[in-house]
Amino acid sequence: MKFLIYAVILILLLILIKETFEKLHAITVIVFFFILLYFLLSMLAIPFTEQLLTYVQSVPYVPQLVYSALFYQIGLFFQSLFDEKEYETFGELVMFSIRIVLLFYWTSEFAKVLSDFSSILEKLQ
Repeated sequence: MKFLIYAVILILLLILIKETFEKLHAITVIVFFFILLYFLLSMLAIPFTEQLLTYVQSVPYVPQLVYSALFYQIGLFFQSLFDEKEYETFGELVMFSIRIVLLFYWTSEFAKVLSDFSSILEKLQ
């Protein structure tokens, strides 16, 4: 509920700034985006992630999946911010880099599983 109140106050401030100082509106939107993103992550996303991980600690790869999804969602936020400011190329570059980072991470995780699996197969022969 607290987050919704912050969002309403933020919208009112942005409308006020847009109507009075048109040239400052773009930079103010970006500043408020990062402030709101910080509140979203610190008040909602990270506590939810920690609570979710306490429930499913025994399930393999769940923490990695949850953090990968959170990282990907943050990338989508940045991409939409760049798209809104008409920097679509930078938004695509951000998402490309996030996909590459996640691909490298999951490739290394898959390599560990594959080496374990191949060692098990060697023992069975």
